[in-house]
Amino acid sequence: MGLFGFLKKNKGVKRAAIFDASDDNFKQLVLQRSYKTTVVVDFWAAWCGPCRMLGPVLERIAEEPDGQFVLAKLNTEYNQRTAAQYQIRSIPAVKAFRNGQMVNEFTGALPEPLVRRFIDKVTSSPPPPPAIKTSTNPAKRLKQAEQHLKKGRGFEAFVLLKDFPGGPDRERAEKLLPLAKFMVDMEDGDGFTGLDELDDQYKAASDALHQRKPAKALEHLDSALDAGESMDDDFTNEIIDSLHNLLGENHRVVQHYKKDKPSA
Repeated sequence: MGLFGFLKKNKGVKRAAIFDASDDNFKQLVLQRSYKTTVVVDFWAAWCGPCRMLGPVLERIAEEPDGQFVLAKLNTEYNQRTAAQYQIRSIPAVKAFRNGQMVNEFTGALPEPLVRRFIDKVTSSPPPPPAIKTSTNPAKRLKQAEQHLKKGRGFEAFVLLKDFPGGPDRERAEKLLPLAKFMVDMEDGDGFTGLDELDDQYKAASDALHQRKPAKALEHLDSALDAGESMDDDFTNEIIDSLHNLLGENHRVVQHYKKDKPSA
């Protein structure tokens, strides 16, 4: 299977994913992604007999249609920095992450019923507060999110905007959230659709956003409307509208875009 196994975003809810994690991408693919869904990490090695028993059990559960988590496989032989950071002294070792934090763990090749009980517990329990602090003042929190987005920091903005409290600022927060989530999804792979030309435009748009080039991002998002299928257009237009909301209707980039594309 590829890096991620999932249905196209508009064809249904993503079922589950199994992917390889490493020292280089652990923060991005495990810690940051755990703000969106439960991430279970299987610390293993090829020489480990019990790992070969437990691994298929975890993978089978992750691939079930109603799976509520994603599974990261980390080979401790080649990723010793992360193994040391999480004090892996015996394998297989399994750790579950939510909101950037390890919330539960076990070691050894447990039988499948106990593995399922572990998964059910970590996915059904309330997540811990985010590891990244958010302001209790909604207006200040919204302002911080806007600043992060303008500086190309989608993940930080996503943490501030998701589960935004009720009040007068919530409507704007909801309008900005699609842009932040798009940037995060493109970083960890959830945003890829399987259509090469469309994914190239999405990736280029995300890169432009990180580089603080909104005009270039809009150019690629506009090209994405031509590259994707009709079912992708609503999603793409949602990102365009979210970026317009961030910049404001009077921003020169927005004005230029609407001048060239009046129907947008």
